[in-house]
Amino acid sequence: MSYKKEEFASFEITSLDGQRLYYTDSNFDFPLMYDSDDNVIDNMLMIKGKRLPELSCSDYVYVVATMRGGDRYRYKTAISVSTEFQINVILRPDKAELLEERRRYFKIKTNERAFITLRTQEDDEKPTPLDPPAEICIRDINVGGVFFVCADNRRSFAKGDKLMMVLNLSGTRMELGAEVLREQKTADNEETQVGYGCRFTGVSRSQEETISRYIYKLQFEMLQKSREKRDNF
Repeated sequence: MSYKKEEFASFEITSLDGQRLYYTDSNFDFPLMYDSDDNVIDNMLMIKGKRLPELSCSDYVYVVATMRGGDRYRYKTAISVSTEFQINVILRPDKAELLEERRRYFKIKTNERAFITLRTQEDDEKPTPLDPPAEICIRDINVGGVFFVCADNRRSFAKGDKLMMVLNLSGTRMELGAEVLREQKTADNEETQVGYGCRFTGVSRSQEETISRYIYKLQFEMLQKSREKRDNF
């Protein structure tokens, strides 16, 4: 089996107990190489960068590959090369394990400012522009949707409302359709607010990938903070 870079969205390297060691959604390739007997090697994943973690070549790791179509495969393999600037691993097709799709439902806490510009109530056929747009704060997010509260308590929504959200994730402006699934009271700084759980509608593949990258970024930042606290303890 020959691997093609265009088929992959990202790679994550973890220890066998699940600790994330490295993640990238760029700067990787499958260069055509040859062994000492001139046999073609076309399943060598090469990651390049700066200040890469130097991993032990004697230990086995998991490499989790996220495909453009959304499937995730996990490979158990050993690091072939690990330096400050390059990581190489062999991905053997017979060692690929298709993972149950869970990333859509993994939610992570955040505190992102966003706006709702359009609202279509359950009995309406046409969307109603909100002027001014409703400012909201997204409290948690996954690839499938968000939970938010309104910055202005005088604003409210109802189950079944269809919304157009405008948000900025890691510098990328996005317009996302969403449907309110539930209302839920939440405590915020000892003040009770009403929050809304929503599912995204009509999300494109590129938008889904942007949300996934944002979630991975938050996960990585949380991991780094956890390590800093542990090291400073």
